[in-house]
Amino acid sequence: MKRRDFLFSSLSAAALLSPVLSIRRAEAQQMRVPKRLFVWVSSAGYPDQPAFFSDGQLNNWQLGEILANCAPVKDNMVVIDGVEIRNSGYNAAGANHARAPGKVVTAKDVIDDGGEGLPGGISIDQYVAQQLNATALEVNITDVEGRSDESIRERPFATGAGSFKIAIKPPSAAWDRVFGGFVPPTVNTAERDAQIKKLTTRRSVLDGMGRDLRRLRAELSGVEKVKLDVHEDSIRRAEQSVITDINNVPQPTAACTLPSRPTNDFSIIHRIRAHFDTMFAAFACNRIQVGSMVWGGSGFGWRYDWLPNTNISDLHNDVHHEPVAQRDLYIRCARYDWQALGEFVLRLRNTPEGDGNMLDNTIILGMSHFGGHHDIRRIPTVLFGTARGGLVGNRYLKFGQPIHNDKVLTSVAQLMGVQTNGFGDDLNCGVVPGLV
Repeated sequence: MKRRDFLFSSLSAAALLSPVLSIRRAEAQQMRVPKRLFVWVSSAGYPDQPAFFSDGQLNNWQLGEILANCAPVKDNMVVIDGVEIRNSGYNAAGANHARAPGKVVTAKDVIDDGGEGLPGGISIDQYVAQQLNATALEVNITDVEGRSDESIRERPFATGAGSFKIAIKPPSAAWDRVFGGFVPPTVNTAERDAQIKKLTTRRSVLDGMGRDLRRLRAELSGVEKVKLDVHEDSIRRAEQSVITDINNVPQPTAACTLPSRPTNDFSIIHRIRAHFDTMFAAFACNRIQVGSMVWGGSGFGWRYDWLPNTNISDLHNDVHHEPVAQRDLYIRCARYDWQALGEFVLRLRNTPEGDGNMLDNTIILGMSHFGGHHDIRRIPTVLFGTARGGLVGNRYLKFGQPIHNDKVLTSVAQLMGVQTNGFGDDLNCGVVPGLV
């Protein structure tokens, strides 16, 4: 048998295999599911520590009163008890109302600008977005445009020292940012399934080379014959690997459905729904990979008149300043805050994506920059996710000695695949012990 005849036959076989490999690469690229991060910042805190924190430990714990309505996603939660913000750096007038939001997701001392301060460094959401070259969206749920627009109280997110990342307030503007001119992709599953069936039922590329292989094998002996057997076996294994991979390609999610463009209704309940709907769709359509939300700003004064038997003139002044006298009302309002975040988590978990669900590919950080009123110790801190995303849920991590929020932020970065030993003012702070 002439060497060139065998070579040409091998090239013909490779040509037959090439379309299979090309489709495999295309399918893998099309179905790649990105990791996502969502950061939620509130200032609600709690009227007293038992209202938020449990007496449990690790896997034996119960949800506190404020987290009670997050029960449907308890298996996906890690509560971190003992987190505090460093009591250091510039502190403008206002009882931590400026310093706390300025440091909660930056872990950097606020810069003295003669007013309420500027961010000392980048926030964790923007850091992850930069490191992963991801697209980000920041929104602020508020009822009045223009209130404290220039204040750090409503600007916890930053791209660097002295540089705010301003969260969008009007729901229509957030929608326009991610969906302006965007047309959701369509998925023809029937056509895709037919294509996969055609590929997986195709005969081996070696089947047409049987005569050539037999002739060549008769001319070989010893080690050379073994080499040919190994080569043939490798080709068949490669083909089987291609078929297996194609069969295991995750089905594309059907969740990429655009919500209607929202109005700029100033009612809080409208804005909560609109911003969460936009954020969910932006994730589902892969328009963003990092999302951030300011929940009312520092010292927000919502009325909570959408809750039964609740109608107050100003949450902060009438309730947060009266934690003992208004304990039940305080808990009722804070419980709603965390419930809204929990419902977003549940929505992600209930939405199929690939061979799992959207929560499998998402890490969510929920934090209040206050613990007790105006206090930056033992702040509410919860991570949401699944083990498939690297986070084992249904755990309560309680620390006898306080840990700083920089460890939480470093842990989030590492969960997102960003390798760093620290964040904020301490670049060697490490991670939350026992979290991952």
